[in-house]
Amino acid sequence: MPDPMRNSWIEPSAFAVLVCLTLPVEVQAQEPLESRRKSGTYLQAGIAHGQGHLSDHSSLTRWDVALFGTDYDLVSAKLEVESHFGDTLLQLSGFSLGYRKDGLRRAEPGHMLSASVFRDLDLKLFAVKLGTGLEWGLPSLNFDQTEFRSVTDGTLRYRHTSIQRNANVPFVGTTTDGVVYPFIEVSLVQRPSVWLFETGVRIGIIRFNFDDFQISPTGQLRHESERKLLFVPYLFADIGIRLF
Repeated sequence: MPDPMRNSWIEPSAFAVLVCLTLPVEVQAQEPLESRRKSGTYLQAGIAHGQGHLSDHSSLTRWDVALFGTDYDLVSAKLEVESHFGDTLLQLSGFSLGYRKDGLRRAEPGHMLSASVFRDLDLKLFAVKLGTGLEWGLPSLNFDQTEFRSVTDGTLRYRHTSIQRNANVPFVGTTTDGVVYPFIEVSLVQRPSVWLFETGVRIGIIRFNFDDFQISPTGQLRHESERKLLFVPYLFADIGIRLF
């Protein structure tokens, strides 16, 4: 489409005056349009629930792994500060910083901090939020379990499953006490007035260790191990209030 400012004989200043004179009075007096996005920073509190079965779906020692596995069932409390931009910034709609306590019955383990960015899609009644980020902290001991099985000939078999520790947590212990891993998140959000309501699922992409042991009746030990990335989901529901 040709540029009227370049191809027209009207000078830029005269063109601007002409446009203003031809506009209706209502349009001339109209205030600048505000952004359609609603900005705000919210303090959110909520609960989360993670439940599932961990397995690498392979037999390291060539025996039936269907008998083995780690079942986890965690109820968690969470607290977040979430900021929504008035306009998208680098294709992002906002960011959040959060804390989650996994396994409320044990005080020491299960403390996770998170940081994420997100993009939301406004569907008028609610928004669909797609996010990604990192979690860091001390994982719950529910992910570290050992399952024992024995067979009729007296052979003992057992599998130990654990999160691969790969991060340091200050003031706690060695460099192998903590864990850091990425996650993705999908949720539905409503922000009426000063309130925020959100529900969705966060999926941690976590590397686990699988160790298989077999002890024969004669005392001979056989051990094999493997590491594998697994998807660990949490369902969550939050309520928040606008801070500013």
